[in-house]
Amino acid sequence: MSLQALWIVQLPSACTRKDGRLLFSRIYPTYVKKEKIADGIHYVPLPPNPDFVKSLFFELGYSKEGMAHFIAARDSCQKETQNPVYEIATSAGKLWPLVVVEQYGIVFCCLPYVEQGAHTRPPLIDLPGVTQGFSLLCALADFLRPVPHTELYQKTPDIYSFLTHAAPFGSPLDTNVESVIAKMTNRPSLVVTKSQKQPGWKPVIHKGKNHIYLSVTEYVRAVQYDWDDVANVCDVFGTISCKAEIECVMPEITVTISHAAEGEITPLDHLLIHPCVQSADTSIIDTGAGQVRANPRRVRFSPPNDMFTLCHYTASRVQEIPITGCFEMFADEKKVNLKVKLKLHEKIKNQFEYCELQIPFHNRGPIASHDSLPNHGSMMLSPDRKVLVWNIGQRFPSKTLEVNLTATVQFADLSKQPASPQDDPFCVGQNAYAQLYFKIPDFTHSGCYIDPKSVQVSPSMKYKLMAVREYISKEYKFWNIQGDALRSVIPKCLTAPNNGTIDSDEK
Repeated sequence: MSLQALWIVQLPSACTRKDGRLLFSRIYPTYVKKEKIADGIHYVPLPPNPDFVKSLFFELGYSKEGMAHFIAARDSCQKETQNPVYEIATSAGKLWPLVVVEQYGIVFCCLPYVEQGAHTRPPLIDLPGVTQGFSLLCALADFLRPVPHTELYQKTPDIYSFLTHAAPFGSPLDTNVESVIAKMTNRPSLVVTKSQKQPGWKPVIHKGKNHIYLSVTEYVRAVQYDWDDVANVCDVFGTISCKAEIECVMPEITVTISHAAEGEITPLDHLLIHPCVQSADTSIIDTGAGQVRANPRRVRFSPPNDMFTLCHYTASRVQEIPITGCFEMFADEKKVNLKVKLKLHEKIKNQFEYCELQIPFHNRGPIASHDSLPNHGSMMLSPDRKVLVWNIGQRFPSKTLEVNLTATVQFADLSKQPASPQDDPFCVGQNAYAQLYFKIPDFTHSGCYIDPKSVQVSPSMKYKLMAVREYISKEYKFWNIQGDALRSVIPKCLTAPNNGTIDSDEK
């Protein structure tokens, strides 16, 4: 995963000269020598910079000779292209694999080291240097993006410094622009003592007030059919994110993932943790009779500088669906009559940041008019007049926790409107669905939350802690009970024990 050479070339149209010009080049002799050994007699030496620029422009079609004539070896449709990897012809042979990124009137090029030998032409998927080189070139492009073309020559020392930190000795190690710039501009911190080793994944130490931000984001995915022979589907899963700005080289943070005292406690399962986690309690206590007791889980980790996902989890033992409903629609060519009933479960917090039901009408003309009668909230149309939107508001009625909608929708002629690529080909006739979007702050269905009193930081220091949680819908659908619906079925051969055959009645 190393480079032999790197070039930065300005295009002819982006400079005042007639021809393009070389802005920067760097050769890494160690990997040039390794490539020479790997290729043996098939080795193609690196051309001088003027010859390289000429060959590059010819291959990209920017030279006068290349633009005026059709060249079969380069322009024929029979030539296999693997952009952004190119092959350029030099006086000594063909140079491959040359990674090229063109942005902002500048061409960024690099030649990765091929351990197997470039003459063997291994598949690109087997060349990690191509991926690393492409990432480095994109980082360089972002680094030079705010620089005017007339000042690019003045940035040569900064480019050297950037490559020294991002790809020392030709091996890309860090292609995050912000991280590399921080390395370039930050002086050695006085916090780091000789006995401490600063990790490579945390090159910069935070300076300033100490802050810790912890967020529990829980999602619910549900599909409801309201059919006797098809069960509704509901999945609850979530993530815990963290951002720690602590003035320390290797701080250790310990948090406890607890469960709220109110309501029924649901244990978490399938806990997937970030690589920075050093220890985590992942056991679930079985109390017998099919019951489980949810214990708090302590997680100890050393955080990176940026916001990251500390862990993913699922709550498969959640039984109740937060909002149940029924969607019924009768449709003809230019009109539909629909009814919607929604009911909030009593265990769910009745305080929404937003809650709206969207009813898209696929493969129909735009909505010409609608006569809607909601018993709660308000109605509106999407800008393209393809979706009927019911804004339920921030609360369900406190007495019934139930809302209803009846509506009649008239459509314009579909033939006068161009077909939309967003139309679902399945949703024709009475095949339709309504999708619910909601967000409840300071609540999770499973009861998962971070106990602020349990947060510990080592070494001991003062810090400001913010712990939040939220509950968000994700793909929450109600299918029309009068039409067909998309659903998946697990074959019996995959669920029945010791049975490797498919039943005769299952196709």
